[in-house]
Amino acid sequence: MTPTRHDALIAAVAAMVLLPPTALVSFTSIPAPGAWVVVVLAIVGHAALLWRSSHPSAALLVIAGCVGGEAVVTGLFFVLPSSLVFVIAVYAATAYGTRWMPLVIGLVGSVAAAGRYAADPNVVDSGFGPSPWLLFVLFTAVVLCAWTMGLLRRSQLLATELAEQRAESERRERTQREALAAFEERARISRDMHDVLAHSLAVIVGQSRVARFDEARATSALTVIEDTARDSLHEIRVLLRGIRDDEASPDARPLPQPTLAELPELIERARSLGFVIAHSTEGTATPIGAAAQVAIYRVVQEALTNVAKHAHPGAIVDLLMRWDDDRLSVIITNDRARVRGGAETIEPGLGLLGMGERLRAVGGSLTTVDAGDGSFTVTATVPTRAEPTA
Repeated sequence: MTPTRHDALIAAVAAMVLLPPTALVSFTSIPAPGAWVVVVLAIVGHAALLWRSSHPSAALLVIAGCVGGEAVVTGLFFVLPSSLVFVIAVYAATAYGTRWMPLVIGLVGSVAAAGRYAADPNVVDSGFGPSPWLLFVLFTAVVLCAWTMGLLRRSQLLATELAEQRAESERRERTQREALAAFEERARISRDMHDVLAHSLAVIVGQSRVARFDEARATSALTVIEDTARDSLHEIRVLLRGIRDDEASPDARPLPQPTLAELPELIERARSLGFVIAHSTEGTATPIGAAAQVAIYRVVQEALTNVAKHAHPGAIVDLLMRWDDDRLSVIITNDRARVRGGAETIEPGLGLLGMGERLRAVGGSLTTVDAGDGSFTVTATVPTRAEPTA
């Protein structure tokens, strides 16, 4: 119920300008009891302006009641300057409240004012003043003018509100887009970190076991460990520098993205860990996009990494690449009949999640099947007709 600062200013200015002449006219032309009633009603009407925008309909009803009380005292109430608060209230109620109630009250008030003027014996006996019909037309014109101005202000406020809502909606959409972009970037970084670290550490652990138990192959195993660790360290540095600074230094350029041509090297590296990998191809190879090649390479890399983590030494892996007319399917089945104890990932399922995200980004799909007899199958599919879009 606290008036707004704007309404308080308007009410104060209206009171200072209109109340003194109203009191002067009342006490000089109306007998004392009636003059006091008119002045008090005028003061109440001015006070109601404090809530012209916060409670416009209520303010209009109060002011209409006050003006009606003044009309009861004298038929010439409309010559009192404070009667203008009724016009202000009609405007405010139209702009900030309901659309039709101010017009109805204004028209009814015009009829009542003209009727009271025509019925006032003092006015009739004096023979002074305009015709009641002319007063009715004048009152109606003033009410319609105030009502029309209120409608214009109402439209302006509505347009401003719609503009603010549109701006707020755009801000929320921009925030959502930024949050989605940040989420996708975190997911990309997570996939890259997983691809680099999981495979590299699996190779390092496997080659360390070779160097520990096979002295004849210790030198070659340590060489593989060194090369793998160096490449992984370089990729991690590039990734971290990319996060901190968009403009990486020349020596921090990332390694070329892997392609299908590098799968044999990846398979041989896995074989060096002691696994039996049967690699076969069906159908005729057709061109696929670079992004799809990276996705397939990472899927095979993750599958072989899981074999190194979970399967027993000497486990058999079947890797089939099936070329169809419009897709490439890579089917990887590994023997998990004897799972090595203690070989659990830090976050189970992260690798499979990354596989699915990579493939979906290029229009592909991922399915996994646990046969229940110790074998596990991963099937990755990507389109081959056109370069997929992320």
